[in-house]
Amino acid sequence: MSYPDVVIIGGGVVGCACAYYLTQAGVRVHLVEKGALGSGASRAGMSHIVTWEEPEIHLHLAKESRNLYQELSQVLPMDIQYRQTGSIAIVEQPEGMASFGETVRRLQDWRVKCQLLSPAELNAIEPSIAPDVGGGAYFEEDAQVNPLYATQAMACAAKEGGAVIETFNEVVGIECTPDHTRVTAVQTVRGRIPCEKIVIAAGAWSGQIAQMVNLEVPISPRKGTLVVTAPVPEDLFHCKILLAAGYMDSVREGASSGVAVAANLQQVKNGNLLLGSSRQFVGFDASVDPAVVSAMMKRNLRFFPGLAKVTAIRTWAGFRPYTPDLLPIISAVDSIQGLYIAAGHEGIGITEAPITGKLISQIVTGRAPDLPLGVLSLSRFNKTS
Repeated sequence: MSYPDVVIIGGGVVGCACAYYLTQAGVRVHLVEKGALGSGASRAGMSHIVTWEEPEIHLHLAKESRNLYQELSQVLPMDIQYRQTGSIAIVEQPEGMASFGETVRRLQDWRVKCQLLSPAELNAIEPSIAPDVGGGAYFEEDAQVNPLYATQAMACAAKEGGAVIETFNEVVGIECTPDHTRVTAVQTVRGRIPCEKIVIAAGAWSGQIAQMVNLEVPISPRKGTLVVTAPVPEDLFHCKILLAAGYMDSVREGASSGVAVAANLQQVKNGNLLLGSSRQFVGFDASVDPAVVSAMMKRNLRFFPGLAKVTAIRTWAGFRPYTPDLLPIISAVDSIQGLYIAAGHEGIGITEAPITGKLISQIVTGRAPDLPLGVLSLSRFNKTS
């Protein structure tokens, strides 16, 4: 029997990106997913490829990923609904424009294509925005992709390249050598898969998987709730990604028992609106809280009053893989040869999936990575890892 070189644990957009790029590099891959492909955060997330989230490492990851998405949209066997739409960030009060202007100028210094907008300029571009907001900014290079389609398309391409993509098979253990210094196999409910290398790409569940080898990986679930509406006319919102500038503040809030909400509207290709968003730490409780939905909709109505006439048809919740410093882990594990982590992207796993997959393929095969990865190493949390 032929065994894989690498087993990937997790079939979301990050895991499937790892499978795609490893297969492209000639590696024999076996991906194992406990449910359907993309059934975690990839199914529950929005469509925004955001190019302006700080710190600087995020800017580099996002730029490279957007370029890769452009390539993938041309070569993958399925339409991933990639389109460069730009995005608009809205400042609620006039007094907030000064500090947001400093952010925009700093991003411009980092060569992010963006421009400040006065209230009049903002409403000229997007009449559906409330007329009394303080202003905003336009981010030219932001884009959209259908995360579930992207997940499935990369998995399909990896399979065509020889990868084994196995769904509904849960990992129950990771085997190592007696001295616990090197991986040797993955144990699943369907049996044992011998291998020399393992990539943990299980999103919010990655910490639990790592505990199978007594490894502490500080990734925890951060719940988010979304609302989808019935399709609306294309001209209701001219820009397809609109969000409150304070959205980034909700991202950066620490581990709080409360709920952080912010206005975030995205119109996808079939006309539906995705409305968010919320952030809260409640473990793996996936229930939808009506009070959270109400708070989110109030924030969205503040910025987009026309939503009062739009019909909401569904709500759901998912789990972002949160790390304490809001940076992903794209890293080999120093203490266990052959073990790698590709997780912890919080709310921008969709954005950074392609570059994560490419970087993992490079470090697994011993090539120099396209970006310096020291700040993303697991060892930043535990120097003995």
